[in-house]
Amino acid sequence: MKKQSETTKRTRRSFIEAFWALVREKPISKIAVNELTRRTSYNRGTFYEYFVDIDDLVANAEADLLDELKQAIRQVMPESGSGKTMPRKVSEGADSLKNLFQVVFNAMNEKIYLLLGPNGDSAFFPKVKSELLPLVEDYLPLPADSPYFDYLLDYVNSAMFSILQLWNGRGKDLPAEEISTLMQNLVLHGLMAYLPEAHDPFQFNPC
Repeated sequence: MKKQSETTKRTRRSFIEAFWALVREKPISKIAVNELTRRTSYNRGTFYEYFVDIDDLVANAEADLLDELKQAIRQVMPESGSGKTMPRKVSEGADSLKNLFQVVFNAMNEKIYLLLGPNGDSAFFPKVKSELLPLVEDYLPLPADSPYFDYLLDYVNSAMFSILQLWNGRGKDLPAEEISTLMQNLVLHGLMAYLPEAHDPFQFNPC
């Protein structure tokens, strides 16, 4: 029974790894079952024993990847008894946010960039948001009782991944530490941090 279980895991993993190899070459929408069977040396019948169709395989591959991402984040952001993450290893405010960016950097891998890239899955980013936001919301120096909290949280999340996606698409042309600082400054100070004038000419004070 144990041998059969290991065989099942190995076969499933073979199809998923073949999928990742193909995403490096072409859009997900262009991947066919026969390509996966050629790369794994299994037949179509075996594929359908494990997956309903290509979409089902993609969903399984993404679920595995999101689990890896969450595990990597939880290693640095331990959970409290309430189930929420707490910034135990960092100070409050800007230092907390900077540490969050570094955690995300470390957790990102080639497969995540593939899914966020031109060959990837447009539905993956919303999955990342829904899975990641509950883990990081207590890690952000944002006022939880603010009516803008959800908007601010979504902004931070979207800004991080948009910048990381562009950075990866440009061949990581800037040092990781510089990108981390860029994200931190943009989230905390906006574009004003990079304008010639140090002060904010709009003098906007949120409620």
